Amino acid sequence: MRKTIFKYIAFSVLFSIGMTSCSLDTEPTDAVVNENVFTTVEGNDKVLIGTWANLMDSYSTYANPGYGAFLRTNDAMGNDVVVNNMYGFSSHYAFTALYNRGGTNSFSWNLTYKTIDNANNVIDKVFASEGTVNEKQRVRGQALALRGFMYLHLASSYALAIDVNPNAVVGPIYLTATTPSTVPASAATVTEVYKQAISDLEEALSLIPDTYKRNLKYKFDKTVVQGLLARAYLYTQNWEKANFYAEAVLSKYGQLMSEDDYKSGFNDSSNVEWIWGHQQTSEQSGASYQFNYLDVTSKESYYFSFNADPYFKELFDEGDYRKSMIYWAPDPSNTSPKTRDVAYMRYAKFKFKAGRIADIVLMRSSEMYLISAEAKARLGRADAINALNVLKAARGAKEVSGLSGQALLDEIWIERRKELFGEGFSRVDIVRNKLAVERKLYPQDKLVPYTYEVMDSQGKISQITVDLLPQGHRIISFSDKSSFVPNSVNYLFRIPEVEEIENGNLYK
Repeated sequence: MRKTIFKYIAFSVLFSIGMTSCSLDTEPTDAVVNENVFTTVEGNDKVLIGTWANLMDSYSTYANPGYGAFLRTNDAMGNDVVVNNMYGFSSHYAFTALYNRGGTNSFSWNLTYKTIDNANNVIDKVFASEGTVNEKQRVRGQALALRGFMYLHLASSYALAIDVNPNAVVGPIYLTATTPSTVPASAATVTEVYKQAISDLEEALSLIPDTYKRNLKYKFDKTVVQGLLARAYLYTQNWEKANFYAEAVLSKYGQLMSEDDYKSGFNDSSNVEWIWGHQQTSEQSGASYQFNYLDVTSKESYYFSFNADPYFKELFDEGDYRKSMIYWAPDPSNTSPKTRDVAYMRYAKFKFKAGRIADIVLMRSSEMYLISAEAKARLGRADAINALNVLKAARGAKEVSGLSGQALLDEIWIERRKELFGEGFSRVDIVRNKLAVERKLYPQDKLVPYTYEVMDSQGKISQITVDLLPQGHRIISFSDKSSFVPNSVNYLFRIPEVEEIENGNLYK
């Protein structure tokens, strides 16, 4: 990490607490102003609360709404999201934001390492603080889980699949808190960073007490850590352990949501299927801003950015209720569209709650079913298809049979695209499976009908049908006009140029 960042990082724990006037526990934390915070286990816990709030709710621009910016980037760079020309993520969609070292790169790098440093402060100091052993172990375990989560982000974002180049450079590993005199570290390989992420998560799992019960769903408990381990082992191709941890999670969160819940807006962490989510309130709602990109059907939204590729709808079976949520429509603010106004394929998956707030989903049971199915398929197990069909049946889709090998994997990967649309997995799945982005233009020679209602001055309601100009993908190649191919650096976050210039040890 460059020297100029070290001064900033060294005091980031104070910043992340000070900026949070009301913590996620609704307990003020802005009174914490010095190292005395680390003298009690409660103080260390406050550091984690403030660090999480900073990770999820801090902005560099409105297009970088905390950690959610990385999730939105992942989907904007994938197959199935069509980003419009309004503000936010259009450069990511066009593969220029990361390759040209745009603001998301620096924001990702700084926010990730600031979070790691704050976690390191707690890891270093909590065992010497006042409090019970049980609470110290819980807080240290949660700090390790947070650090492991950040290293998992780095490994899956800054390098290609682990078997493409196990020695690919990702970024430095820091295991203790930095100070202004800390010597910047050299960059570790993707293998080393994944190993550190898994080590942190495994240790966190051993420390967080079995008896710990979260009061809020953003906090790390054993089940969340097991879910992150299932992801990490999937990404590192350890299929046995990926399945082991996915099944451990499903033993507690095996229930899948109803059709009514699926259509309710993906905005409420109390959903039975949500394992992990970032909650929002009217007082603390910074992360909700990203629903202006995700929500493409509500007038309360603003940018309507993350529309669906028209060909994406064709992946769904008839009877799959998710398909009924995808339809042609104009801008939701356009209440009287005219013929040849543009229409996008709107997927009504994400919707603001009342008051323009929305919780952010981070992990669901459906992901664990898909991890289990993929891991079992990779192992050649006959029951792989069963895990896939549990999810398909819950969504009203046709169950599959007689598939094995690559055909079964392809089916699982398509199901991931359908089920996890907009939740931040697209780019990661393309990279880890060594695939190429798949996009094609949609024909413009056939208008699509759209019917809406109007009320005259006498209160009579009439239906009006107009023909709209359909919009599909407009970016079907990399920014240099070369075709999408597997294992391209265009898919990766990049180390900021200023880091390369100012950290002389980076590539040693």
